Order: sequence, then structure tokens, then C-alpha cells
Amino acid sequence: MKILILSSKVPFPKKDGGAIATISLAESLADEGNEISMLCLNTKKHFFNINDIPQSLRKKIHFMSVDINTGINPLQLLANFLFSKEPYNARRFYSNEYEILLKKILENEKPDFVQLEGPYMGYYIPVIRKFSKAKISLRAHNVENEIWKLKYLRTRNFFVRFYLKNLSLRIEKLESKIVLSSDFLVSISENDRKNLIKFSDIPSITIQTGLSPENYPPPKQGKFPSLFFIGALDWTPNQEGIIWFIEEVFLNLRKKLPKIEFHVAGRNAPEWLSKRMDAHKDNGVIYHGEVENAYEFMNKYAIFISPLFTGSGIRIKILEGMIMQRVVIATGIAIEGINATHLKNCIITDEAEEMKNIIFELCNNKEKYNQIAASARQFILENFNNLASGKKLSDFYRSYQP
Repeated sequence: MKILILSSKVPFPKKDGGAIATISLAESLADEGNEISMLCLNTKKHFFNINDIPQSLRKKIHFMSVDINTGINPLQLLANFLFSKEPYNARRFYSNEYEILLKKILENEKPDFVQLEGPYMGYYIPVIRKFSKAKISLRAHNVENEIWKLKYLRTRNFFVRFYLKNLSLRIEKLESKIVLSSDFLVSISENDRKNLIKFSDIPSITIQTGLSPENYPPPKQGKFPSLFFIGALDWTPNQEGIIWFIEEVFLNLRKKLPKIEFHVAGRNAPEWLSKRMDAHKDNGVIYHGEVENAYEFMNKYAIFISPLFTGSGIRIKILEGMIMQRVVIATGIAIEGINATHLKNCIITDEAEEMKNIIFELCNNKEKYNQIAASARQFILENFNNLASGKKLSDFYRSYQP
């Protein structure tokens, strides 16, 4: 089969969950014998020259890109809010140049399927329908409107709350429209599939993001005890979660474990966030900024903290932490869709006091730590295999091929 994937950014280097989810499935589809092309919007914020993607990966996937600036323009944002019913953060991903190139690709390559990586690529459905007979698949990494809905519910400022509520409703309408306009729905988590399929009864399937075990050999023991977080720091849910953990959990934990450290790594942290973390440097919060090698960073420390209260989809970094034999301590939202078992292969709690006590107990029980860590790795090896993901989706597409 010929499969054309439309992506809102170049998913390389594989430093964040979205990039890993996009590339992992594309690779596994290619390994199943499919012909894979990927047309990316190359955003100014996450710019990457596709010619610098490793040759081994470019042999599997034909990458193409169009430059675009998706930065927020205050005047455009205001005009959008006053005179449009579309969500501004989605509309920023429309490019006339991208549409022109897409038209040429559709006419020349004649793909069997076009896979949209997220609803923002739904703006290109009309040109796909006009110039191709390809079936359209929406691959939902999460439910966008749920993220913004939870965010406005947690916001106290009246004006910000009003805007975010309006934005979440606009995004919900967009997601509904895209699902209705697609032929298939491919979700990363079963919960997301159920939330999106209510818009339409199109054929749907849940394909969890898979990892390639050969890329994650059993690691060395990290510094024990120690805590760490790694993820995109320009993503609001991560920002909120880190501040909550530091102020509600970690500073209280330090009263019982005065030498414990919390190491934070991630790219694009806003100045206010880096300053706030640096303010706690003397209290054991160590901010590393963007690290060159995420695997090496995670290999240095023991307990992975994932404190999210908004979001949907699957946290890829949690999967990586578990397969790297780290104990993951996560909130319910953070570990949603992974179906791990509390106290067996992970720790799940939303309560600050309970999280503090569990971390304290774990830091004083190396045997218990090793048991959960080993169980975590085995759980991922058995349930999140990348080859199985590619075969499952290939079989699904072939069942609807003319």
C-alpha cells in the first residue's frame, strides 16, 4: 500500500512524545512492506532540515517539508477571536504553499491512504478529496478539546477562563468536523477513541504507540534515590505539573529526605518557568534545560515523576521510562491509556501527601524499587511492541482497500 502521512511538524529528532509517536508508527508501517511518504510542515519553532534525518530512516520514509511560521501573532489572535469561529491555534497550521505541494503529490504518487497526524491537518481534507481517491485516516494523538477544557476548569482568572472555554468549544467543533470528514479514526488510546467516535460511527481502531526493544537495552542503575522529569517544557500541562510537584510534594519531601534531588530536563522552557525552578536550586531542584541525549539523562536517575492534571493520549516518555526500568510515579491523567497496575509496575496517585509518602517509602526500600522497575520493563515489552503496532494498522487498512 501507498500511505501518505501529513504531519504538523518534522518529527525528528525524536525528543518528544509526538515525534516518537509519529516516527515509530511510520517506521513500523514501512517495515510491513508499505510505501511511506511524509509531508511535514516545518515550523519555525521546531525547525529541522529533513536532509539531516539519518539516511537509514530516509530509506524507509520519503520525507518532504514546507516551511511555516506558526508563532502567535497577538493582533491575529484578537481578530480571530472577534471575527472567526475557528480555533486560532489550529488555523495557524494552514499553508497555501503546503496545499499546492500536497496537490502535486496526490496527483503524482496516487496514495491509497492519507493519514492525518492530528486534527490540525484536517484543513487539507478538501484538497485530498478533490485531487485523490485515497481513503483518509485521522490519527488522534489525543483529544485536543479535552486538554483545553480541563485547562479552563483549572484556571481562576475570569478573562483567561472565558477565552479558554471558548477555545475548547471551537476545537471540539473542529475535531467533530474532521472526524465526520474522515474515513477512519486511528487513536493512540482506547479512551480517546471512545471520546472521538461519538462524533461519527466511522470504522475506528486503537493503535498504541509501540517501542522497539532493541533501542532500549536494560540500562544501568541510576543514582538511588533520585527523582527526575523529562518532557516538552513549552507544553502547559507539563509546566503546571512540575510547579505543582515542586511546591506541593518535593519541598515537603525534602524535610524528610534533605539530600534528595529533583532533576528536570526539557526544551523551550519559558523564562518564567526556568526562573521559578532556579529559585529552588538550593532546595534540590536542578534544571538541566534541553539535554543532548534523553536516554543518557534518564539513565542517570532512578524515579521518573509525571505529574499531569490536564491532557489526553499516551505519555510516550512514561513508556520510555518504564522500558528503561525506571519506577514511574504518575497522576491518573498522566498514565491514562497505558493500563499499568498501581504498586505492581508503576505508582499512580493524584494526592500530594500520598505521593510524598510513597516516594519516601520507595527511597528507603531498594528491593521494592527494583521489583517495580523490573515489572515495568516487562510490562512494556509485552504490551507496546512497535512491530505489532505496524502489522495491526496495516491489516486494518488492507481490510478496507478496494
